[in-house]
Amino acid sequence: MTDSSARQWILVLSLTALLLSLAVIVQVAGRYVTAYLAAPSEVSAFVDCVDSTIAENESYDLDIAKVQRIEDKVRLGRLLQDIQKRGDALREDVNLLLVGEDDSRLRTSSRLFWAARRLDLQEKVRQLDMLRMRFLVVQMGIVASAATAASVAAKQELSSSNRTSGGGTSDPEKSMRLFSTPPRPSSALSRAMTDGPRAKTPLRRLSTQAIRHNDNAEGGHRMGWVGVVQELQELQKSPSLHKRHVSTEMATEQTR
Repeated sequence: MTDSSARQWILVLSLTALLLSLAVIVQVAGRYVTAYLAAPSEVSAFVDCVDSTIAENESYDLDIAKVQRIEDKVRLGRLLQDIQKRGDALREDVNLLLVGEDDSRLRTSSRLFWAARRLDLQEKVRQLDMLRMRFLVVQMGIVASAATAASVAAKQELSSSNRTSGGGTSDPEKSMRLFSTPPRPSSALSRAMTDGPRAKTPLRRLSTQAIRHNDNAEGGHRMGWVGVVQELQELQKSPSLHKRHVSTEMATEQTR
């Protein structure tokens, strides 16, 4: 009984182990098969990534050339060197998996074990992307610091120009004192204010004289018109004018 039961347990355990191993083998085989089928498209994606890395490195060189500070240039240059090294390493690994440099087809062994090779390439691409992000963050920090420094310099120039145009009165308390304290009147101004009532009487005399002069002028004007009227009356009473009037009346009657 004991031997038969032990054999049964050994058989059951061996069968379960075999089944579990077969399940694992099936999963691994399925993963390798799917990787084998997806290998051409994924390899082309890695090749495009390497090519874009080379193009981005050229643009990073132009960005570094625009930086003015030497320290910032050195920092960005180091990061760019790391990016170039990781990009070159990725390019070499991809070229080892291909048939040739100009041919994007995978080798047979590389395609069979593409599931394992793909993980290594993905890790290297992830590290390369992290370096790119670090480079961009540092570049944005440099640009922001340069913008703030330029704004501070502009504010300082504006304040200095305002001080020079203000005539040297840079202290606001002094300027407020100058505007708040009224100036004391001078001696000449005080004399003019005290002599003001004395000077008013001649003005009144002049005004009365001017009024009298106007009255005299109006009276003379009236006397002149009266003389003209009297002369016209004397002319009408003159005999010569009467004779002319009679002659004109006779001439008008003859014409009728």
